[in-house]
Amino acid sequence: MHIQLAPDLSQAQVTDKLRQLNAGDRVHCFDVRQFNVAVNIIRGWRWANILVLLLGQDNQVIEQFKYQPKAQSSQQSEQLGRDRHLQDQEQVVQALEKVFAHCKQVGLQVVSFSDGLVVVPEHLAADPMALSSPEALGVNDYEAYTTITEQLES
Repeated sequence: MHIQLAPDLSQAQVTDKLRQLNAGDRVHCFDVRQFNVAVNIIRGWRWANILVLLLGQDNQVIEQFKYQPKAQSSQQSEQLGRDRHLQDQEQVVQALEKVFAHCKQVGLQVVSFSDGLVVVPEHLAADPMALSSPEALGVNDYEAYTTITEQLES
């Protein structure tokens, strides 16, 4: 995947876009300032295997950057793993918050039902019968969602 950074994006908007990246992704910049902002963010996050490209008008690569971590002790590697895990958590929370904000905006409610999640129109969320009706759409959580009861039982 690649993302393009428009020259008029704020640093916060650039940060939001960069949070969507995964290893192997590319960032295309057409402005030196945006290129430098992206490079500084990637370097600060120490995200390896993200290629940041500064492209000219004809899409020719003018400059490129890819963060290369230094050789580290196992303790430093472990800390970086924890930091990366924290970054992943922050990205997931941010994505979920965007989804919930969108649900609120369009009048939908996400409800914990039985051992999963369902999405229903807001006006049906309080009706237990509606939660098992055709209006309730189940969410495929890929076994990433669990209830506290399930946690305590295992």
